[in-house]
Amino acid sequence: MKFSKKTEYGLRFLLALAELGENKFMGIYQISLRHGIPMKFLEAIAVLLKKAGLLEVKKGAGGGYKLKHKPNEISLLMVFECLEDAYKKNLDVSGDISNNQKAVAIILNDTIDEVKVVLTQKSLADIQKKFKELNESFMYYI
Repeated sequence: MKFSKKTEYGLRFLLALAELGENKFMGIYQISLRHGIPMKFLEAIAVLLKKAGLLEVKKGAGGGYKLKHKPNEISLLMVFECLEDAYKKNLDVSGDISNNQKAVAIILNDTIDEVKVVLTQKSLADIQKKFKELNESFMYYI
């Protein structure tokens, strides 16, 4: 299974905001530069995440984006459904289709449903935890 760059960048964007804390806003330009995410791509992702109710926007000086919810309240499924078209709908098994098509569609739909369960169980907090673990493993003490 493969996820798009849009989803990867979206999760990296959300992680960057999670690391800021609850009351801090950060602009797209800063996140783009710090995390190597193309700015135009990030702007489009931000619009989708805002529409999905995951981001809060503040305009003007000191403005930018921040998470609307705590990291443990943002499931990966919420992000994937917002950014990945494949998660929005199941294959149609109604109508005049062959049993061959129907069998494939039913199994693929079941598989997608099982993946959705796993994505519901993981949250942005899990990514944040892994990020912190990775950072700690690179620390050198004198």
